[in-house]
Amino acid sequence: MTEKLNLSGPADLLATIAHLLGRIPTESFVILTAQGGALGATVRVDAPAHIEPMDYAQTMTSYAANDDEATGSYVVVYSDEDLDGYPYAAHVAALVNELATARMPVRNVWLVTSTYWTEFGTDVHNSLDEIRDSNANATLVYNGSARNVDVYNPALLGTWALSVQAPAGSEEDRAAACTAWAAALEDPEVPDAKTVRGLAGAFQHKMIRDYLFCETITTQNGNFGDVMLGKFDGRPDWERVDRAESLAFELMKAVPPGQRAPMLTLMGWLEWLKGQGTQADRYLKLAASDVEGFRLAVLLRELIGRGYIAEVARDSATSYRRNII
Repeated sequence: MTEKLNLSGPADLLATIAHLLGRIPTESFVILTAQGGALGATVRVDAPAHIEPMDYAQTMTSYAANDDEATGSYVVVYSDEDLDGYPYAAHVAALVNELATARMPVRNVWLVTSTYWTEFGTDVHNSLDEIRDSNANATLVYNGSARNVDVYNPALLGTWALSVQAPAGSEEDRAAACTAWAAALEDPEVPDAKTVRGLAGAFQHKMIRDYLFCETITTQNGNFGDVMLGKFDGRPDWERVDRAESLAFELMKAVPPGQRAPMLTLMGWLEWLKGQGTQADRYLKLAASDVEGFRLAVLLRELIGRGYIAEVARDSATSYRRNII
């Protein structure tokens, strides 16, 4: 995303959350960090069940603190728990205190239910239509961001596709795959069926797959470990990254279940680089289901579960969504 999106009020800000996470949260706490007038990281955690307020607040704050440039924050509680209009009030209070201690003072707290939204602790119930009809929601939808839509749907992708053959893994195979992948990322059109199946086959080879991941990021420094952690030499070409996700979806159409895990992992990794951990985890979980225990997906999910934010997403000069103000 290259144009700035101006947020003129709470409805605009609340509308962006579903787009940042890929879906409207339910029974969740969300922290949006802020850097001056711009939004930073988005942290979503399930609402506390039997967790003590202080423990819960410290855990959430530790996740938000990965955005080490944050100077403020917003808290949104998504819940239909009716506790006199103040669900999880003790947890909210503890979280506000912890974020202030971490030098990310909370600018506002909102409650969003399935029927209304409100400033936390007040009796003024606002219509959810204000969020759906907000300028931010309309702009994000117009620009291609969809909410509550699973791009991975096995029923829609079908089961008829024939399996692809992974290459032997020679230097010639690697070079050919990287050349084909780079060319596909530069071309706005969908490659022909032969190229798509060839790339899908290349992703089945572990070593070549890793090279293709790196090839997606033109600012990478050549160290695979650093690349996977989002440590780049500059700001990635985010349009190229978006293109890679679209291509990964096309590649999944060309293979049957059981060969989609590498592409799902690529999509999850790219979402994580953008700072969209919840969306990333969805893809990675699907990858680990497509091929049981798919190692790279499992490792990336462990990083996300520990609240680790990709280095590229922490820096306002390199991140994907520092343009929402």
